[in-house]
Order: sequence, then structure tokens, then C-alpha cells
Amino acid sequence: MYSLKDSLQEKIQLLKLKNGDSEAFAFFYDQYVKRIYRFTYIRVSDKVVAQDLTQDIFLKVWQHLVDKKEIQNFAAFIFRVARNSIIDYYRLSSRQELPLEYADETEDPYSDQKTSLIDKEIDLQVLLDHLKKMKAEYQEVLILRYVEDLSIDDIAQIMQKDKNNTRVLLHRSLNKLKSLTNNK
Repeated sequence: MYSLKDSLQEKIQLLKLKNGDSEAFAFFYDQYVKRIYRFTYIRVSDKVVAQDLTQDIFLKVWQHLVDKKEIQNFAAFIFRVARNSIIDYYRLSSRQELPLEYADETEDPYSDQKTSLIDKEIDLQVLLDHLKKMKAEYQEVLILRYVEDLSIDDIAQIMQKDKNNTRVLLHRSLNKLKSLTNNK
């Protein structure tokens, strides 16, 4: 989670952004590009597609701002745009299933760290294999909560659900994940 200082800085930048400050957009780009890329890459399992989608997502956000449309919560808004872009990608490519594959961070152009610990990779691969067995909605809520570290309120906005429904969905997805890991 963000600290109070980060939250305040983001609110100040959002006000500047609403007034048309392009440097404020650069601030948000720097803050979110890796997170949005990671979110899309986990969902599409293709680095080139994830990079293209990430670029398109930021262009859509920029166009939204140019059209002088309101953004209350930047994190919730950009992840909703990302979610919708991924859905559109699968609709256009007429795929039925949203795959979830292991993201090899050693080749990830947006990654902060290079990981090479075999134990972590094996554990992550096992976890991702279990996630693949879950329905897309469960995968999405778990990724938003535990990978992207978003709040229940933000996830509810992104998924366009009630906060209570989001909590129930998160609880059910965790129970499903636990049952899958216990049934190795």
C-alpha cells in the first residue's frame, strides 16, 4: 500500500492533471506503467501483446483526459481501462479462455528486479498453475488484491461491483485457491 505521503502526492498530481498539466500525466505514467504491464502480462501471457496493450491503455487514459472527462480515483480508473482492454483483446481474437501463465521476470522490460531463485520460481509456477484452474473472475480479483495490492474499494470500482460483492468474491476465490493447493 502507498504511504500517506505518496497518497497526498498522487492527489496533488491528480489536481494538476485535471488542469491539463502534461507533467502530471508523466508522473502517473511512471507510477503505473510497471503495474499495468504486469497486470496485462499475467492476463494475456504474451510480452508483445502486453506491451501493446499497456501503451493503448495509457493512450486511452490520455484521450479521456483530453476530452475533459472526470477521474476521481486514478488507480481504479486505469485498472478498469486495463481490464476492459484485456476483455476487448480476447473478444477481438475470439479466445474463450483468459490464460494465466508464469511471467519470466528475467526478460521483463518493465521489471524492477531480476529474480533467479529457483525456489521462488517453482513456488510461483505452482501457484500460477492453480490460478489457471480458476475462473477468470477469481483470477482477476486475486491479482488485483495480492499482486497489485489494491484496496477492496478500488477493486470494486475496477470490476464495477458492489464492495460487499467484491469481498465475497475475494473470499470465494481464496477458498477455491486453498482447496486447489490442498488437493495437490
